[in-house]
Amino acid sequence: MSTAISSNGHLRYGPDMKILIVGGGIAGLTLCGLLEQRGFRPTLVERASGFGDVGYIIVVWPSGSRILKGLRLYELLKERGCAFSDYNISNYRGKIINSYTIDSVVEKYGPIISIYRPDLIEILTHAVSRDSIRMNTTVTSFEDTPQGVETVFSDGSTQTYDLVVGCDGIRSWVRKKVFGDVPLRYSGMSGWGFWVSRNLCAGEGIIEYWGKGKFLGMWPTRGRLAVFTSVRRKSGVPDAVDTRVENIRRNFSGFAGVVPEILRSLDDPGDIYYDEYNDLRMDSWSRGRVVLAGDSVHAILPNAGAGASMAMESAAVLAEELCRTDSLNLSHAFWQYESRRKARVNKVQNQSRIMGKFIYTESSVLSSVRDYIVKAYSSRQLFKYWDSMLKDPL
Repeated sequence: MSTAISSNGHLRYGPDMKILIVGGGIAGLTLCGLLEQRGFRPTLVERASGFGDVGYIIVVWPSGSRILKGLRLYELLKERGCAFSDYNISNYRGKIINSYTIDSVVEKYGPIISIYRPDLIEILTHAVSRDSIRMNTTVTSFEDTPQGVETVFSDGSTQTYDLVVGCDGIRSWVRKKVFGDVPLRYSGMSGWGFWVSRNLCAGEGIIEYWGKGKFLGMWPTRGRLAVFTSVRRKSGVPDAVDTRVENIRRNFSGFAGVVPEILRSLDDPGDIYYDEYNDLRMDSWSRGRVVLAGDSVHAILPNAGAGASMAMESAAVLAEELCRTDSLNLSHAFWQYESRRKARVNKVQNQSRIMGKFIYTESSVLSSVRDYIVKAYSSRQLFKYWDSMLKDPL
């Protein structure tokens, strides 16, 4: 028998709580699916009219795969994703510095899988009831009151929730509403992303070209390759769409290997994505009845390849804690969630910052030292790095 009290009694237990999730990205859909699996009936709002084809490659760590296994979605991930076994690093002249195998990582933890982001989003929707999702809808205002979070939506409707979860990305509206302007941490790097033919790179491995303050990497997925480039740039420098092909060719004209062929294949600048590389670290992840998850609270630099898995991990931990609380003790659940996640997230963020400085050095001397270190760095040492990232319990 349910022990929930009506909303004006202020108390609801576990699955009887009314939960609003703002944002239908990886964190939001994962959280919604996990809550539904546990008997909750959350509402998820997404500002877009459809999930569409926004995004490039997502890397799913074994920790993310475990969560998809729990949602019975892992087979779909394997079908649509691409597990890789080799990691190759070249200098900008096209000479391979080192080739690594990650077989030991796969043997201990399971495969690391790259997948087209819209495919992962579509997979996650299989865990969510269509009745839970309100597309083309966003929150225009909310107020945290003793009765709950009184919410107004873009279609004019209103509702009161026991809690609101902001999963609306690195430039989160929910975060700004609750915490004000929280500055992003710019890495000093910006870059372009685009697709090229799979014929440019045989096999299932990753190839990265490291220059002085410049980087170009190719990541495989089904049928094609995603190319990510990085250059050192001041924040706020304009990047007009019609100049992107020219900018990429100019910045990487001195690179060898397959890079010249990639540069020749560039055609439509409208198909090229550009962004500055930022991360985000916050002292507190919640306030009142509002809590944040995923990139809205702990965005990670893209060179780590960890953002999606960290978002899924946080969604899983938050779902667990919400099962153990009621609407009057949310602060303790949020504290538990934050306590369980912060050290791990900080560790991955720190590692991504260190790795970025190592890869993107502009000094000729330091880049030569970097290449020497990579040449001497064994697959066994690479395993130790991955082991340190993957062994932490959720």
